Amino acid sequence: MEMAPRKTLTRDDWTTAGLAALVEGGPDAVAIEPVAARLGTTKGSGYWHFTDRADLLRAVLGAWVEQHTVAVQDRVEAAGGSPRERLRHLLGIVSTAAEQSPADLLLVASADPDVKAAVVEATQLRVAYVEHLIREDGVPGPEARSRAVLAYAAYLGHASLTSAVPGLVPREPADRRRMQELLLAMALPGLTP
Repeated sequence: MEMAPRKTLTRDDWTTAGLAALVEGGPDAVAIEPVAARLGTTKGSGYWHFTDRADLLRAVLGAWVEQHTVAVQDRVEAAGGSPRERLRHLLGIVSTAAEQSPADLLLVASADPDVKAAVVEATQLRVAYVEHLIREDGVPGPEARSRAVLAYAAYLGHASLTSAVPGLVPREPADRRRMQELLLAMALPGLTP
C-alpha cells in the first residue's frame, strides 16, 4: 500500500495552528509539542521553523495582533457607513469574539513580557481606532480619548463577565442589541439607546 506524501509544513502553518491554540487556551497553550500534535507532526518540524517556544509565541502574537485587531478594523472600514455605524459594527464583531474565546483575557492576565508587549500594541491600536471613530463623529480630542478608553474598558469587562459568569451577559438578540446600544450611548454623546 502506497502512502500519500506528507505535506511539508511552513512557518505560516505553525503560526496558524499556534494562533488557534492561543484563541482556545491562551498563551500557555502555545508551545512546540502541543502545536505539533495539533498539526499531526513532530516537535522537530517546529524546531525547524522556530528556535524555541518563545520564538513560536512571538510569531503567534504577531498574527494575533494582525488578525484580531488590524484585520477587524479593516473589515469594519470596508463595510463603510457613518462613524456610529462602524462603531456599532465593531462592537458586534468584538463582543461575539469575546463570547467565543477567552484569549483576550488570558493575554491581559499574562506576565510574559512578549505577551504584555503584544497586549500593549493591540490595546493601543484598538483604543486609537475607537478614538478615531468617536472623533470622526464630532467629539473633541481629550473627550474622544476618554470615551475610547472607557469603551475599551467596557469591552474587557464584557469579556470578563462572559467568561467568569456564564449566563449573565444576555443571549437573546434583542437584549444583546440593547446592551450594545447602551455602550454606544456611553461612547457617543447625544446617542440615546
